[in-house]
Amino acid sequence: MTRGLPVRTESYGTLPVEGASALPEAVELAVWCGVSLSEHRTRYLNNASLEDVDLVLGFEPAHVRQAVVDAHASRERTFLMPEFVELLPTALPGAKSEDVVRRARDLVAEAAAGSPASSARMKGGMRDPFGGSWKTYRSTASEIRDLSVALVEGLFGVSVSAVLPPVPGRLIRSRKPLWR
Repeated sequence: MTRGLPVRTESYGTLPVEGASALPEAVELAVWCGVSLSEHRTRYLNNASLEDVDLVLGFEPAHVRQAVVDAHASRERTFLMPEFVELLPTALPGAKSEDVVRRARDLVAEAAAGSPASSARMKGGMRDPFGGSWKTYRSTASEIRDLSVALVEGLFGVSVSAVLPPVPGRLIRSRKPLWR
């Protein structure tokens, strides 16, 4: 969704695992979201330094705590993903649309200023589907996709909905991987 924008995204996990491939369920669901995870490999959050990162998003409160405590992420720039999307205003008055990085940094600062104290805001998040049913994986993927669209459109002021593959009415899990 950020292709063509002057931003870089990275992914870290909270389990002490480095270099593992994405789970088969994640690979299959990523196709539905228009993403290939064939090259994705796990990276352990505690081996990262996030102190200079502009925005850190976690799915669960434990992710956010671990990012701040162990990877030194800034508390002011670290949020639960659903929380951040909710705090994100739809427009920033006076923002220049051609300076998407400045716009995004201003919006992160505005969200931090408008968010409740960290202890109050750490209620909620998204359930980890690991070990759950296919329905749970699909529901989580759908939630991540919707939040990602709202995030990119709100943060950078660009439309990504039109370029995404259509959401199928019903996703049928195949027994074979969709690609190798």
